[in-house]
Amino acid sequence: MSEESVKNEMGNLEDVLGIMDRVNEVFSYEVWVPSLKKNVMFREINTNQQKRLIKAIIDSPVYNTEFIFALRKVISENCVDSKIDVDSLTILDKLLISMKMRSVCVGDVIELEIPTGDGDKSVKRGISLEKLIGDIRKTVNLPDVETYTDDRGIYQLECGIPTILNEYNLETEMRTTSESRDINNYDELRQSVGDVFIGEIAKYVRGLSITEGDKTTKIDLNALSFRNRIALIEKIPERITKDVIKYIEKTKLELDKVTLVKVDIGTKDTPDIKEEKFAIDGGFFTSS
Repeated sequence: MSEESVKNEMGNLEDVLGIMDRVNEVFSYEVWVPSLKKNVMFREINTNQQKRLIKAIIDSPVYNTEFIFALRKVISENCVDSKIDVDSLTILDKLLISMKMRSVCVGDVIELEIPTGDGDKSVKRGISLEKLIGDIRKTVNLPDVETYTDDRGIYQLECGIPTILNEYNLETEMRTTSESRDINNYDELRQSVGDVFIGEIAKYVRGLSITEGDKTTKIDLNALSFRNRIALIEKIPERITKDVIKYIEKTKLELDKVTLVKVDIGTKDTPDIKEEKFAIDGGFFTSS
């Protein structure tokens, strides 16, 4: 093939890719985003994006980093409204966007294998994500932003549902730290578990105020690197962080409802309701 032919072919390819970008705008859908209290338009995922999500099936045994990274990027790429800061959306928003994305782009029904409780026996049941999303809007009740103060009025912590950026920064920090550790070494594994504990608290704490005499210092933790956030959290008295941990536990109980389904594996005359969780990971974006 001559050089001129190659140039013509590449020029034609760029033209076609441009056309595909424009026509792909037609393939979009609405998602209810709880933190914004409105529907937001997203483009459907393309084959390359699905490949990136599925590749994350092979990930670290300790962290879900690759999938978190890939999903954040895909959500950002596909949000139609450029004025929306995807990183400021919450992890609940992310779950609902993921479920709608899977429902529209891959298929609405996911197949779960439910243990019957009779030895190793199990049954398969199909779950509609669209119906589940509708139920979540009615049943999930996440706590509002809450403030905790110690009994001496020195520390004040503001807690809220983590954002996509908070989660991403935690995973980045944890992944960087873990790469230098041997998880088969008990002491190093124990240190990693401790880091995750502190990291979870840092992920939920948005603001910190410290009063010393008549002077109050206010820190916006969202403006700090995650490493510096962790350094501050480690200095806070346990009497205050225990309240944060209660907030985290309460929030996680609600978040767990998103991927927890009740399935009847019995008969018409003898219902047998089982609860089963499903994972939103790389495998979630493969066909059932």
